[in-house]
Amino acid sequence: MEGPTLNFRKTPSKDNGVKQVDSLTKPETPPPKFVEDANLEFNVLASEKLPNYANLDLFHRAVFPLMFLAQCVAIMPLVGIRESNPRRVRFAYKSFPMLFTAIFMTATFILFLGMFTRLLKIGITAKNFVGLVFFGCVLSAYVVFIRLAKKWPAVVRIWTRTEMVFTKSPYEIPKRNLARRVQLAALAIIGLSLGEHALYQVSAILSYTRRIQLCANITTVPSFGNYMQRNYDYVFQLLPYSPIIGVLVLSINGACTFVWNYMDLFIMMISKGLSYRFEQITARIRKLEHKEVCESVFIEIREHYVKMCELLEFVDSAMSSLILLSCVNNLYFVCYQLLNVFNKLRWPINYIYFWYSLLYLIGRTAFVFLTAADINEESKRGLGVLRRVPSCSWCVEVERLIFQMTTQTVALSGKKFYFLTRRLLFGMAGTIVTYELVLLQFDEANRRKGLQPLCA
Repeated sequence: MEGPTLNFRKTPSKDNGVKQVDSLTKPETPPPKFVEDANLEFNVLASEKLPNYANLDLFHRAVFPLMFLAQCVAIMPLVGIRESNPRRVRFAYKSFPMLFTAIFMTATFILFLGMFTRLLKIGITAKNFVGLVFFGCVLSAYVVFIRLAKKWPAVVRIWTRTEMVFTKSPYEIPKRNLARRVQLAALAIIGLSLGEHALYQVSAILSYTRRIQLCANITTVPSFGNYMQRNYDYVFQLLPYSPIIGVLVLSINGACTFVWNYMDLFIMMISKGLSYRFEQITARIRKLEHKEVCESVFIEIREHYVKMCELLEFVDSAMSSLILLSCVNNLYFVCYQLLNVFNKLRWPINYIYFWYSLLYLIGRTAFVFLTAADINEESKRGLGVLRRVPSCSWCVEVERLIFQMTTQTVALSGKKFYFLTRRLLFGMAGTIVTYELVLLQFDEANRRKGLQPLCA
């Protein structure tokens, strides 16, 4: 893009007494050289001390607790994720996190294979197909996160290099810093997802115990072993049952649920990190309103805006596959839960679980879409101030910045098929209605049969 990266012109003096804002003066000596990239962090000047990353408002410091939590269920197999210096984050195939991921992927594949084998025997319906989709999405997520982990060291280094300028004056840290925003939103999603998974288990256990209590032809005593072999029969068609394997199956199933939720959580973290920097640019532009500003300030602002757009493109190229998978996943499961609440259920706890799950899925999907759409909204919020720049401060850099804000789509995308903007949320709602009608028609025969006999 046009425009110099540094401007060393003198600020013209004014006799009208108006104070110049953010002026840049020509240095008397040449700028110091940057030392080699391999020896220094993010091209810091040789005369400066290395920054204390642990005390800076950086994206890596905001998200590392959540990424470390994800590694506990084998997502993002990275080494050095807890280090404050982003340069120490690396990916290695021969590492413990990668071995841990391979073990979880193998276990998930066994569940997927068991579900697939079971469906081949009993046939596929609109309702029993959900297990295969669930484990298929989780396996796909593992593959996508491994590919993303390979790119992540480069992503986090470029991200840190780009956002270092936003940790210094004239940019200001908002009242709620980046770490607090990301972690509060993550806690909300994790808390609600734990509630959803707990309700699922309670619904399954109560349905199992009530069936044994009400059916005279069932003489089995309720036990953990019998519960596992009945509700996870697709696994024990492939594996022999033992209490240890039963506990492992429950653990892997819980880990799969976390991965299933973490896709949206990760997109939310990325979106908040990017929109936060665009918000800082907007705040700086608003501070210039009704002030006489030299051209060098607008050159600097446009330079930072362009760098953020370049960062967005780089991040989008790394994680657009995850966005596409997440949207397909959310679309299917919202339709599936709608199908369940439209049908007759046997126990009150089943209604509670399915309604909670449906509302949670709709809320999670809307929250992720709106959070991602904030990138696009924040990138354009400075337009009003820029269009009101007085004639004494108007320059070609203002025109270029306005043109870029109005014509460029600054947003994350799903492989460039679509961009995550507010408009897309309404389009997805219409798609859900269409697919729900298809699912209802596909499940019409089962709906006419009604509930199966309890004691069959």
